[in-house]
Amino acid sequence: MRNRVVIIIVCFALTTVFCLVPQSAFSIRGLFEPQVRARKKKQKPTTGTSRVNRTPAKDFSVFSHRSEKHKSLACDKCHSAPTTNWLVASGFPDVADFPTHKSCAGCHRNEFFRGARPVICSVCHIRVAPRGRERFAFEKPNQPSQFSTIFPHDKHQDVIAANRSAGKGESAHFSLYRNATEEKVRPDYNNCTLCHKTESGSPRPVTVFQDGFQPPAGTFKTAPIGHGSCFECHWKNQSPTQRDCAGCHALAQLDIPIALAPKRLSLKFTHLREQHEAECTACHINITGVTSLIGIKPDVPITSCSASSCHGARPDRTVVTIETEVEKHRDPSFVCFKCHTSDVGKKSTPASHIAALVE
Repeated sequence: MRNRVVIIIVCFALTTVFCLVPQSAFSIRGLFEPQVRARKKKQKPTTGTSRVNRTPAKDFSVFSHRSEKHKSLACDKCHSAPTTNWLVASGFPDVADFPTHKSCAGCHRNEFFRGARPVICSVCHIRVAPRGRERFAFEKPNQPSQFSTIFPHDKHQDVIAANRSAGKGESAHFSLYRNATEEKVRPDYNNCTLCHKTESGSPRPVTVFQDGFQPPAGTFKTAPIGHGSCFECHWKNQSPTQRDCAGCHALAQLDIPIALAPKRLSLKFTHLREQHEAECTACHINITGVTSLIGIKPDVPITSCSASSCHGARPDRTVVTIETEVEKHRDPSFVCFKCHTSDVGKKSTPASHIAALVE
């Protein structure tokens, strides 16, 4: 009997304590929770937090000459001149291919052997695969340039003129003109024609020209393309030579879009006409001040034409001149046709044309 009373009393006491004290005090978690909280405070930041402050991974699929390491290297540290394929690419020693693996693997060995298809290989190779040997054309087609091309027209004209005069103590232009007059041979006044030659054929556009107009042969001039136009003088003798890449290629802060050919507005103009075979700078008066080929505009001001005896005002009005067309163009339905096709000729008369006639 006494044992039963003791058991009842103990059970009653335990029940009372269980009701009055929180259950967490009797759980394992409750017993150790303060220690767990203290330990969490001492732990390092989680992986997610540290990733926010981590430097972004480099994109090795894009090559940049602007990295501090690349800028510190001399050009011939990676680029060889000439490259091994110069005989295939051109008839003169040229730089016509990407640097070899050896140029890159010295610093980027880890990237070269990262997986079966290393992303760094896509800089030069069309298909990244164990047997993918095909590479992009040098330089990569349709890619913006990281360099601007330094080409001072005025310095080149002075050098060419000095060479042509051959130390006679007079300007090349006068000397050529005098000799040609004596020999009754048409003079070549132009220093520009060494690089810009008259196209012998008739241009073929991707589509058709406006109004079905087909420019005759000789309408356009050629433009120098690639090292071949420069290396004749700048390979070894004339500075900058083939090893001084920075003499022509200046690293730009931002990528430069592909340079498109200047848009020609006066499509009916042809360089081949005898009256137009004057010195180039007589019409392209701003070109000698251009020091870069980026954004070059060989525009010809209208005054070069309006002041001439051919296209200026004529008292008898028997010939269609700039002035007579401007007068007729006061009628919105009139389309200028002497210099332009209808896509340009139907537009409003520009202020430059009106100002030229007032002068």
